[in-house]
Amino acid sequence: MSKFIGHLENERVQTLEDHLDGTAKLAGFFAKPFGMKETAILTAKNHDIGKYSTLFQAYIRGKKKKGGDHSTAGAQFLWKHQKELGPAAVAGAFCIAGHHAGLPNAGTKIDPPHEATLWSRMKNDIPEYEFIADHGFMGNKIPVENFRKYSKNQADGMMLTRMLFSCLVDADFLDTEYFMSQGTKKRGHFLSIQELSDRFFTQLKSRGYLDPQTKINSKRYEILSLCMKKGESESGLYTLTVPTGGGKTISSMAFAMKQAVKNHKRRIIYVIPYLSIIEQTAEIFKDFLGKDNVLESHSNVDYDGTEESLADRMKLASENWDAPIVITTNEQFWESLYGNRTSKCRKLHNIVDSVIIFDEAQMMPLDFLKPCLKALEELVQQYGCSAVLCSATQPELGQYMTLQPEEIMENIPELYRFFNRVIYQVDGEKTYDEIAAEIKGHGQALCIASTKKEALEIFSRLEDGDSFYLSTNLCPAHRKKVIAEIKKRLAEGLPCRTVSTSIISVGVDVDFPAAYLEYTGLDSLIQGAGRCNREGKQSPSESIVHVFRTEKEIKSRFMKKEKQVTELVLASCGVCHVAEPESIKSYYISWYKNNEENMDRMDITGDIQKLAFQDIGKKFKLIQNNTRSVFIPLDDRAKEIMKQLKKGIRTRDLMREAGQYIVNVTYYADSHSPSPFSILLTQGAVAYFEGDTELAYLVNPQFYDDRIGLKVEETEGVGIMW
Repeated sequence: MSKFIGHLENERVQTLEDHLDGTAKLAGFFAKPFGMKETAILTAKNHDIGKYSTLFQAYIRGKKKKGGDHSTAGAQFLWKHQKELGPAAVAGAFCIAGHHAGLPNAGTKIDPPHEATLWSRMKNDIPEYEFIADHGFMGNKIPVENFRKYSKNQADGMMLTRMLFSCLVDADFLDTEYFMSQGTKKRGHFLSIQELSDRFFTQLKSRGYLDPQTKINSKRYEILSLCMKKGESESGLYTLTVPTGGGKTISSMAFAMKQAVKNHKRRIIYVIPYLSIIEQTAEIFKDFLGKDNVLESHSNVDYDGTEESLADRMKLASENWDAPIVITTNEQFWESLYGNRTSKCRKLHNIVDSVIIFDEAQMMPLDFLKPCLKALEELVQQYGCSAVLCSATQPELGQYMTLQPEEIMENIPELYRFFNRVIYQVDGEKTYDEIAAEIKGHGQALCIASTKKEALEIFSRLEDGDSFYLSTNLCPAHRKKVIAEIKKRLAEGLPCRTVSTSIISVGVDVDFPAAYLEYTGLDSLIQGAGRCNREGKQSPSESIVHVFRTEKEIKSRFMKKEKQVTELVLASCGVCHVAEPESIKSYYISWYKNNEENMDRMDITGDIQKLAFQDIGKKFKLIQNNTRSVFIPLDDRAKEIMKQLKKGIRTRDLMREAGQYIVNVTYYADSHSPSPFSILLTQGAVAYFEGDTELAYLVNPQFYDDRIGLKVEETEGVGIMW
C-alpha cells in the first residue's frame, strides 16, 4: 500500500500525490478563462497537504476514528508564504480553509486561535506542521499585475476568491468522483454551442418563425430579426424591452445564440424569477434544442423519468452547470454568487464566458438589488459574460450601475402601440358578488386577485364546472394539470372562467378575451393584462381589462407602496397611456426612489468590507424560510414517494421529485396568533414526517380539494402570491 493515501475504496488506493496532481490539473483548466490558471494550480496542489499527517494516514487505514483537520495546514502553508507568493497566497488560503466547511469570514488580527475565522485558524497549532510543509507546493511567484483588475475594491476581491474556490472544489469533487467510480460516471457529451445554434435557427426556419403569415407574427419577426442582428455585437450588458406577446422568449434566445457564437461563449444561462414558469420555458427550449442539451437547475426538477444515461448526465451537470444551456432561478443564481458553501459555489467558474439572460428583469430582488447589480457588472467586466435584462416592463436599473446597458430594440414606443391589444378601464370599488356576476357574463374570462384569500372569495361565488382556480395552494403537479385544461378550453372555445393569484401573470401563455385585475403595482397590472387578447383575435375595444378594488384591498397594507406609485403614474399619464414605455419608466423611477433604503436591506455591502464570506452566505437568502412544506399524496406516484419519505429517505433526486407535490405554508413561532401551518397541525390535517421538523405530509385528505388545493387560512400579505 502507498506510503501516503489520498482516498481508499475497498482495496483500491488513490495516492495523495495523484489526487493533488489531478485536482490541480482540473482547477488550472477551470481558472484559465479568467486568467488565474497558476493561482488555481497553486491552491489545488496544497489543498489536501494536511493529509500527510500521521493522524490522517492512520485514520484512512482504519486505525483511528478521526482524521483531524486536514484543511488548515494547506491554508497556513500559503498564508506563511505571502511574501514569496503575493496575493495568490491569501486567496488560496481562504479557498483551502473553506474547501469542506465553506469559505470562512476573514475576522481580524486579534482573533484568538481555534475560532472559525481565517485569521484565527492561521494561528492554530498544527501537529507535524513542519513535516507537512515539506510537501507543500510553491510554484513560481505569480505577478501582482495578474490581480490588479480584481483589486479595485473588496467586492472584486471576494468575487475572485469565490471563483477560485469554485475551481478548487469542483476539481476536488471531480477528481475524487473519477477515482471512486473508476471513471464510470459520464459527464458532458453535449452538443457544442455552434451545433446548438445551427439546430436552433434551423428549427426557427422550419417552424415558420422566419416566414410570418399574419400581421402580428410579422411584427414578432421584426423583433426576432433585430435580436439576431444585435446578437452579432461585442460582449456587454444589454436590455431587451419587448411588450407582452412580442415573442421575447424565442427572440432573447436568438440573441444569446448569436452572441455565443460570435464571441466564443461557453454556455447560455437563462435566469427566471419563478419556479411556476421555469418548466414552461425549459420545455420550449428542449423542444427546439433537444432535451439532452438543456439543463434545469432548480428545486423542482426531476430527471428520474428520463432515459437512464441522460438522467445521470443531467444530475451530474446540475451540480456544476457544465451543460451548454442552463435554466435556473433568481434564487439559485444570486445565492450561488454570494454563497460560501461548496454546493453553492461549485458551479461559479462555469458562469465565466457565458451569455446570461435575465427573464422578467423587473423581478430582480429589491432587498438585494445593489449587491446583485454589483455582481452583474463584475461578471460582464471581469469574467467575459454578456448579460441581457429582459422585460415587458423594463426597470430603470442603469441609475444604480456604472456600466450602462445598451437597448437591443429600436422604436420601442411604436412597438408598444402595436402590441396594445386591450383597453384599460378603472371600475373602482366592487363587491365580490359584483365581480363574480360580471365574470359569469363571459364565456371566457380571467380574474387576477392580489391575495389567495380574495381569489377564493371570488372563485367561491362562481360555483360551476367551467371555472378554475390557480394559486400556490395547488401543488406544482396539480397546477400543471389545471393550466393544461385551461389552455385546452381556450383553444377549443369552451367556457373557461379562471380566478388566479398573480401566478398566472408571468410566463403562462394564455389568451382570454376579457380580464379583471385587482388593483396593484403598475408592472403587475401590465403583466396581467398581457393574458388578455394576447394573439390580437379581437379589437382592443372588445378586449376590456377591468381594474377593480375591494373594500379589503383598499384597507390592506399589502403592496401599499406599489399602489401609491401606481396612483401617481395614473394621475400624471392617464389610464389610456398606462401601459406605454414612458409610464413604465415613470413608475420605476418613483418606485426605486421610494425604496433606496431597502436595496441592501441585509447590509451585504458592509459585510463585503469585512470579507465576511460566511456571514454573507447566511444572510443572502432571496426567500426567507418562513414556511413549512406539506407533501400532498396527489396521485399514485406521489403515494410511492411518500412511502420512501416515511422510511427516512432524503436523497437529492427523491426530494426534487417530491417538490412536484409540495405546498409551502406560512409558518412562524414568535407571534400572538398561530401561523397557518400551526393551525393545520392543530386540526390534524398534517403531520411531520418522523424525525423531520421542516417537511410534513397531508394526513386528512379532506383538507386538499381537487379545485382549490390545500385548504389553509392564509395570513394577509405574507410573501408574494406566485
